[in-house]
Amino acid sequence: MPDSPFVINMINSIKKTISYARRNGIGNAAVAVMERLKDQRNDNYSYVPPTEEELEKQRRWYRSLLNSADKSKMLPLISILVPCYNTDREFLKMMIESVKMQTYGKWELILAEAPVVSKGRALYPLSDIINNYSGVDGRIRHIRLRSNSGIAANTNAALDASRGDYMALLDHDDVLTPNALCEVAIAAIKNYPRLIYSDEDKCNAEGDRFFEYYRKKKFNPDLFLSNNYICHFTTIRSDVIHTCRFRSEYDGAQDYDLFLRAVGRIMWTSDYEKQIVHIPKVLYHWRSHDSSTSSNPGSKMYAYDAGKRAVEDFLLANGIDATVSHLKHVGFYRVDYTNDIFIARKDIGVVGGKIVDKNGAMAGGNYRADGKVRFNGLPKGFSGGLQHLAALAQDTDAVDVRCMKIRPELKQLYKEIFGVSYKDTTDGNSINTESIGTDAELKEKSIRFGQAVRQLGYKVLWDPVYETVI
Repeated sequence: MPDSPFVINMINSIKKTISYARRNGIGNAAVAVMERLKDQRNDNYSYVPPTEEELEKQRRWYRSLLNSADKSKMLPLISILVPCYNTDREFLKMMIESVKMQTYGKWELILAEAPVVSKGRALYPLSDIINNYSGVDGRIRHIRLRSNSGIAANTNAALDASRGDYMALLDHDDVLTPNALCEVAIAAIKNYPRLIYSDEDKCNAEGDRFFEYYRKKKFNPDLFLSNNYICHFTTIRSDVIHTCRFRSEYDGAQDYDLFLRAVGRIMWTSDYEKQIVHIPKVLYHWRSHDSSTSSNPGSKMYAYDAGKRAVEDFLLANGIDATVSHLKHVGFYRVDYTNDIFIARKDIGVVGGKIVDKNGAMAGGNYRADGKVRFNGLPKGFSGGLQHLAALAQDTDAVDVRCMKIRPELKQLYKEIFGVSYKDTTDGNSINTESIGTDAELKEKSIRFGQAVRQLGYKVLWDPVYETVI
């Protein structure tokens, strides 16, 4: 079928490949195409919606709290902010219907419509649709903006009209799963966090086919500096978002800029683990059509430049001297610290890189606490899939001693665990691995060192720019 995920992916891949080749050359584009084709062959994702039993359980939970004079106060009012401009009418209806179908009922949907100017007149082509809904359901509100001042300013207008305890961000042509707000409300009640985000996938224009499931990581500060991976569905506590607000100079990356500032005060501390909550469920379907960023990233290159500036501003505001550059894939960035990273970032204790075999395939370097090698066997030049995780700096559990540098305060701990004096192996130096032990012992000690460093309150950073060949 013409709108099948296969056809959509093929068209999108052609667009992305042409854009990628123009930026990075034909050779790099050929490698990217091979990886993309491999990802598509292995993509057997099928969205499984929550069962009716699960939805009814949520409805009963909501009603039980709502009908209790004491417990009803626990239920947060969630304001859903939606800036609209010349939206496809069917897309708008589907978005509104997805909100009305929520199992959680304490919400308000604020639709801030910017006018379409024709012959000097401001027209509001969505008024009839919105009025039909708001006339029946008072939780749906229509804000007519005087002008189209850009997505940041338009969303601020919706924010100013809001009354909620939490603010949820929804694009005018996307849809929520029916359990989305209930999952957010449960997370909000549990910890009262600053920011909540979920997994997401993409859907076709009709909203009946789903693909490209984005299984996200729990909040990872350095990965977040590389890319706005939390994206959809994000909800922010009212006091935080009213303080930060959206900034028009970052239109196109206004959400990224907002998120960075919303978490900036706690991102360098251990407190972020409670204050930034990840819901590991698909709660958001990002619609893929010709003019959307999800379908054609090259259609909004200005957005990725704005994202780069947002990261630069965030680092500057936190007193960190660094430069930010675009990676090969649009929307992904690299942070290079002007001075020694351990001076610039007091929170980082260890930096490590890739361990690759003679063919350039990943053989180690980025370890989970259970010993699993992240990106194990990934071919040379591959980026790690749709989200390019293998090309991005990120916090991890442990890194390999054969490609590692540490902050000076950890030299004694290094010697206690590895049995040798510290030597920086990210700059091409090697160490006598036989004195450390077998390959299995080397890996075990690297993981033990990472755990000890993290227990001291430091982060372990994996940076794929560093590489050791074995």
